[in-house]
Amino acid sequence: MKLGWLAVLVALTTPSLADEPANETIWFLISTEAGIPIGHASREIVPTTDGREVIDSQELDEQDPGDSTPLTSHFDGPKDVTLSWRTARREDATGHAVSIVSASKTGPDWRNDWWRNDARIDGDKAEVTRQTPAETRTVTVALPPSVRFDEGDALLPTWNPAVTARLEFENFNIDAMAVERVVIEALPGADPQGRTVALRKRYDGIWLVGVTRLSLDRGGQIVEADQPMFGTDLVIKTVNRETALHPDLSYRVLSNVMTKSPYRISTSAMHGHIRYRFSFRDGIEFPLPQTGEQRVTAETGLATVDICETCGPGLPSDPAFLADALKATAWLQSDSAKLKDIVGPVMRMPVSDTDKMKVLAKMTRAFLGRLDFIGHYSALETLSRRAGDCTEASVLLAALGRAAGIPTRVANGLVYSRESYHGVSNVFMPHSWTLAWVDGRWRSFDAALDDFDATHIALSVGDGDERSLTAASQLAALLHWESMAEVRAPL
Repeated sequence: MKLGWLAVLVALTTPSLADEPANETIWFLISTEAGIPIGHASREIVPTTDGREVIDSQELDEQDPGDSTPLTSHFDGPKDVTLSWRTARREDATGHAVSIVSASKTGPDWRNDWWRNDARIDGDKAEVTRQTPAETRTVTVALPPSVRFDEGDALLPTWNPAVTARLEFENFNIDAMAVERVVIEALPGADPQGRTVALRKRYDGIWLVGVTRLSLDRGGQIVEADQPMFGTDLVIKTVNRETALHPDLSYRVLSNVMTKSPYRISTSAMHGHIRYRFSFRDGIEFPLPQTGEQRVTAETGLATVDICETCGPGLPSDPAFLADALKATAWLQSDSAKLKDIVGPVMRMPVSDTDKMKVLAKMTRAFLGRLDFIGHYSALETLSRRAGDCTEASVLLAALGRAAGIPTRVANGLVYSRESYHGVSNVFMPHSWTLAWVDGRWRSFDAALDDFDATHIALSVGDGDERSLTAASQLAALLHWESMAEVRAPL
C-alpha cells in the first residue's frame, strides 16, 4: 500500500509568450472532495533572455501511520511527512521546449529521499538523466513530430469545443520518461457558471494512465481540476497566495484509501475462484489487464473479472514481449552488479524458475527491515534504504527476477483484508505484486503478503514505475462495484 499515490498531476494553463506578464505566479489549493486542504501548488513564469522558464511546484502533507504487518515487525509510530515536487521547463523564443528538469523530495532536505530527472531536448529525441542517491542512469526517448511538452495547456485558450469537440496529440512526460497520447474532450451539458468542462485523458498505448476533469473559464484558463483517486477525489482550485500557503493538517491517506467490501469474503473463496462485475464511473470505459490468474470479459459499459489460480490467459508470451520484460529500467535495475551478486546463488540452484521466484520473494522480504508507506523507490533505492511497503517489495522482486534471467512485470491494483487493519476490517486497499514468466506461464508472486489469492485485482501492469502505480489508483476510483460472487466447481 502506498501513500505516494497522492502525487498530483496539477493541470495548469500557461499564457502565451505574447500575453504573459513578467514573473507571474499562479497559486492553487489542493484539497479532498470533502474540502479538506492537503497541500498547495504554484506555477511561476520567468522570462529569460531567449525565451522563458515555466516552473511548477507542489507540496502535499501526509501522515505515515507506522505499522506492523507480515512484511516487517519494525514499528516507528506515526509521523508527518511533506512530499515536494518541482518541474522547470525552459522554452526558447518560439515556445519550443529545450530542457525540462523535474525533482522530488520527501521530508525537509535533499540528502536521502529524492530523485531528479534532467531532460535535454534535441530534435527528434530527449536525453533523460535520472539521478537518485542509489544511481545515475541516462535513457534516450524518441520524440514524434509535433510532440507537445505542456499536456495541451497552450491549446486551451483558443479551443472552441463547439467546432472541435476533441483534441488529441502526443505529449512528453518527463517523470515517466516516455511519450503519452493525450485526449481532451468537452463534456456535454451547460456548466452553471458558464465554464467549459472537459476530460483530459492520458494513455500509454491502449492503456489509460490518467484522467483529470478540467473546468475552463471563458478565456480557456483552467480554474479548477478534479482527479479521481481511490478513496477520494483531489480538487485543485486557483486561489490567492495566502489561502494556498495556509497551514494544512497532515492527511491520513492510509485510512482514506480503504474501501469497505460489499461482502465479507471467506477464506475458501479467497483461495478459490471469485467473479467480480464492474461498471464504469461517468462512462469512462477502459481495458483491464489480463494476467495468469485474471480473465477479463468486456461488454458495453461493463467488465467481468474472473480471478483464480488458472483463470487468466496471462500476459503476452511472444519473444519480443519476454525480451522487454527482461530489460533493465530506471526502476528495475537488473543490470546492477549488486542485484546480480544477490541472485547468483539462486540462479545456480537445480530447481524450477517457479521455485527460484519463491526463494527470491523470501530474500526480498528479508531486505525490507523497516515499513515505510511514504514515497516510491526503485530496486536499488530499496536495497539502500532497507525500507518500503508492497510497492518496494514488488519492484525489488521484479528486478531480482530479471537479474536472474526470469521475465517479470509489476502489477498494481487492489487486495482484500478480512482482518482489522488500522481499525478497519473487511476492506479492499491498494496493493502491488510481481508477475513472472516461469515454467511456460505467467504467474503472480506477492513478496509483501506472501500469499496470492483471488482478491488480487490487477488494474495496471508496468515496470515498477510511479506512473503505473498512480494509474491503478485512478482506475480503481473509476470502477463501480456491481456484484461479487464465489464460483464453485460443480459437484
